[in-house]
Amino acid sequence: MPPNRASRWARSAVSAPIAVAVLTYRALDRLLGPLVRPVLRGLGRLALLQRLGRAIAEAPPYVVLALLAVPFLLIEPLKALSLYWMAVGHPWEGGAALAACHLLSILTSERVLHLGKPKLMTIPWFATGYIFVADVRDRALAWLHGSRAWRLGVAAADRARAVARRWFRA
Repeated sequence: MPPNRASRWARSAVSAPIAVAVLTYRALDRLLGPLVRPVLRGLGRLALLQRLGRAIAEAPPYVVLALLAVPFLLIEPLKALSLYWMAVGHPWEGGAALAACHLLSILTSERVLHLGKPKLMTIPWFATGYIFVADVRDRALAWLHGSRAWRLGVAAADRARAVARRWFRA
């Protein structure tokens, strides 16, 4: 295989699972985001969490990396376990656990990443990996948002939202 083709294949073999993970995350974020964002805003106003946020933002890069790794290492395996529960016949328990894990992930890992990103981007290997994953995410989302299935899904979601608003106003 010519070197150029081999490197393209290697990139696509690595980026395909990342694209699937990003798209799955994006779907969960679109479902849970509107429910979680008001809670996050409320929590963000708490003085304790504001002090904690400042401490994270001022911490050295590798401390921020450790703060990011701990909840990630605890929560991500629980997400896989939740999917396993769903697969072996416990859809409600697995679904509830997956939703709880996603909420915990938003409340911890994503917040630490957001607050500590400037420091993390000073770590060369982290910055390279982050840029690679962000590029794959952006390309996957551009493809997804340009697809007919996405447009149909957005239209269906808009109709469902309109119906829900009418029900709650009645």
